Amino acid sequence: MLHILLKELNDNISKIEPLCPWCSTPGQVVIIQTVKSLCENSNTNEEADYYLCLSPNCPAGYFSIIGQVIHKNALSVPIWFKEKSPVPICYCQEVTDEQIWEHVSLNRCCNNLEDIQAHTGANTGCQCNLRSPSGK
Repeated sequence: MLHILLKELNDNISKIEPLCPWCSTPGQVVIIQTVKSLCENSNTNEEADYYLCLSPNCPAGYFSIIGQVIHKNALSVPIWFKEKSPVPICYCQEVTDEQIWEHVSLNRCCNNLEDIQAHTGANTGCQCNLRSPSGK
């Protein structure tokens, strides 16, 4: 019976999302390659897990479970939900929210995702793990 309780406790602990030390918002896990590619001047720890701070109001970009915080301004690209327009929507193809807005509202040439992809190239790249702050 004890081993069942310990397994359940361990399973539940592994589901806990680490909180940003600056704002206490749960983070989204990112691979170390993403952090290293966007934070070239940062001392990243290869052995630590890193998380993207999901609060739009917090200046933290990434944080680790060992207490390291990387400021959003230390990244080579803006984190779209932490900045004002224009912001990247597709980091691989360098497509911004304003460009998509222009195609949808001003040019009226796009009615769906497929149209947006065809006109802007958004969401057609394959380097998200290295160019997008979320790694996705």
